[in-house]
Amino acid sequence: MRLGQKGSVLQSFTWSAFDRGPADRVLDIVLKCQESAGERELEGELARFIRLIRWSNEAQWLCPVTTVSALLDLAAELWGAGLDRLIAPTFREKVDRASGGSDQVGYLNMLAGTVRAVEGRATTDIGELPFSEWESEVEFRRLQGFSGNWLDDAEYETLDECVTAAIDSEHPYCAEYLGPISAEAQTALVRKLQSPEAGASLGRIMPWATADALGRLLDIINDHMRHAHSPDCP
Repeated sequence: MRLGQKGSVLQSFTWSAFDRGPADRVLDIVLKCQESAGERELEGELARFIRLIRWSNEAQWLCPVTTVSALLDLAAELWGAGLDRLIAPTFREKVDRASGGSDQVGYLNMLAGTVRAVEGRATTDIGELPFSEWESEVEFRRLQGFSGNWLDDAEYETLDECVTAAIDSEHPYCAEYLGPISAEAQTALVRKLQSPEAGASLGRIMPWATADALGRLLDIINDHMRHAHSPDCP
């Protein structure tokens, strides 16, 4: 914690380890389970959280699951040592709610142990652990952004017109924009074709994203990149 002018308190740099990122996500999952009236089960939701990390090369590289549990352990150590002021107030408030307002240190240690235990037996098989809507919202953020910007306002009559307009708005700087969208679209298409159940959660958040529509989106993007960005293109 730092002091500003006239003794005003400024945010501690350590707060960012807890008021955003994986430890905070875990507390959000806990609270949603507690508030779901039994509809969400904590072990299953943590397994989905772990699956998101395992399926992302970037997440595995930046923040493996062991780091998540370690952050929860660190929060417990700081709290137990009377240094909870180094933990973001928003995170402390979530811990208070999740623990019922008592033995926060014990609760954080228990939660860290639960994450480790679930990681040891968690499955990534969609057949065993159905894909949830919140997973789709995280995994397909770019595709949802494309949908919200170009498909939902009904400005264009066809998917082809929407995709072409989106490409034209970014050309010639297409790689940064189209790369993530096409990668997510390909993942979504594979999941749709794998089984109807596997693609059901995606269909609930983006009803337009049928196998045919995703395939057409990819065709238009690939055709543009081949013809507008080839070495022979003037």
